[in-house]
Amino acid sequence: MDDKKNMVSIIPPMQTDPNLKEYHCPHCGRFLFRGNVKKLNMVCHHCQKLINADGNDLIKSKNE
Repeated sequence: MDDKKNMVSIIPPMQTDPNLKEYHCPHCGRFLFRGNVKKLNMVCHHCQKLINADGNDLIKSKNE
């Protein structure tokens, strides 16, 4: 039996990638994830509130 076919290599995104944005919860302001999304529909794992927003509404500016 060859288990190598079942193994999937997952490469995490580089933290220094300038194309990735940091997304924050609009309710509690805490960090959610890094990536690129157009629309987000999820529950914040910090405050347990529903987030249903466009990706641009969740980006926190570096000045904040």
